Amino acid sequence: MNNYRNEIPSPFQVKKYDRKDPLRTDIERNIGKFNLEVTVEEDKNTLALFKHVPGPIIAYIATLRKDSEVVGIGRGLSVLSKMNKYVDRAVRFAFNASLIDSVVHSTKALDALYLKTNTEKIPDEIDLEKRDEPAFYSDSDMPQYATEKQRAFLSQLLEKCNNSSKEEYQEKLDSPYLSRFDASELISSLLPMK
Repeated sequence: MNNYRNEIPSPFQVKKYDRKDPLRTDIERNIGKFNLEVTVEEDKNTLALFKHVPGPIIAYIATLRKDSEVVGIGRGLSVLSKMNKYVDRAVRFAFNASLIDSVVHSTKALDALYLKTNTEKIPDEIDLEKRDEPAFYSDSDMPQYATEKQRAFLSQLLEKCNNSSKEEYQEKLDSPYLSRFDASELISSLLPMK
């Protein structure tokens, strides 16, 4: 008999979070049916440009529309020759190439339409690491200023000092922002070498 209790989590189980993943929200927003209209025509301009090529030329231009607005135009071309002698294959290649080219060229236009029609605020960057939340600082994170004991000892060392940079050390000592670490460094530099 299995006495396993579900309320005791295993260290190997994946933790389930209740908060909604922003990436998943965007993925789900783009799932569904889209009404795109494709119009394929013979490309007479391309035929005129390639009239110097020997052999019959097959050229198509595909126009991709979304809600009667042009979002992409693509061209496809194929030439019948001894190497490419199958008519059906050449026609299908030119047709598919124009269709694919129109879809490739429509990606930026579709992004612009998506941003224009989307009423929700789209963040420039998704904050998966919670960097935009207010930071919490503990006492150990705050700067540690020099203690009075360190300042008094530094004053005694500076009185005995004959160093040319005594004024520089005095300015550092007079600073209210002198840290414990900086005070220790000054003390070690002013102590006579043994």
